[in-house]
Amino acid sequence: MENEAYLNILEETAERLSIKLSYEDLRKGEVATPGGIFMLRGERRILIHKGLTVEEKIDLLSDILSDLDTESVHIPVEVRDRLERRKNAGNKN
Repeated sequence: MENEAYLNILEETAERLSIKLSYEDLRKGEVATPGGIFMLRGERRILIHKGLTVEEKIDLLSDILSDLDTESVHIPVEVRDRLERRKNAGNKN
């Protein structure tokens, strides 16, 4: 699967989970972060640094989504398998 298509599926998955996703310049100011998930006024949001490569965006979004309950949304098998691998890799720490 092409990286752009893969990223689109991850973005759609976040949307189906009612999570607002946006790309911002997160490397200015005091804090330099690639991004993450947080709550703002009772709403889940994901912010990702817009300067990341497509592969880095995929990795970060995969890490974030792998920690969430995605059973209620349709995700292609290839993507769901990747999320499971990321989740299992994270649980080994």
